[in-house]
Amino acid sequence: MNPYEAYHNVERSVNIDDKPKVLLKVYQILLEKLEIVKYAIEKKDYLVKDRELSKITTAIEILDSSLDHSYGEIPRNLSSLYNYLIRRLRNVQFNLDVKGLDECKSLLAKIKEGFEGAYEKEKRKQSHQEQTARPSFLKI
Repeated sequence: MNPYEAYHNVERSVNIDDKPKVLLKVYQILLEKLEIVKYAIEKKDYLVKDRELSKITTAIEILDSSLDHSYGEIPRNLSSLYNYLIRRLRNVQFNLDVKGLDECKSLLAKIKEGFEGAYEKEKRKQSHQEQTARPSFLKI
């Protein structure tokens, strides 16, 4: 199964109205897994390192394949960033490059932060629209 199919299988199986929140959770889990990889490298537990890096890179490939490039520059730039992260993580896998791992963690944290900001802004906007859509006698 390719990453795109895997994403859509998960998308169909997750019955959640708040999909952006699921995305934020994915980023949080990726950041946690990067910490596991760092600890595994320090403890020379290469089996755990390889298993977790494989999961992380697969998740990033799925995120990349789920981008809708018809939206222009933002998804193209995000795709380039995802591909860079995959290359760096593969380098970490073969060279035990903890600095590269820290760089990937920092980049993913910034992506997550950007999505969190957009998510909060959209939630505020929706909340405002819901309040203004109520009949005037219901406004609080």
